[in-house]
Amino acid sequence: MTNAQEKHVTRIAASKGYLLEKVGKGPHHGRFALVNKKEGNRAHSGIPDAEFSFTLQEAEDWLAKH
Repeated sequence: MTNAQEKHVTRIAASKGYLLEKVGKGPHHGRFALVNKKEGNRAHSGIPDAEFSFTLQEAEDWLAKH
């Protein structure tokens, strides 16, 4: 994961009405959440054991489908 990749996914998310946020500590450290700007809720990733968190690639793929 590079800073450029993170910026790229952040721009895609913003264009679709989402914020890309770092998840933080715990088992999901290094993962990201997509937060709906209007509703304020996190997008469900559909990934087992990571219900609301994504890698950058998973977030980009999810955004491409939605």
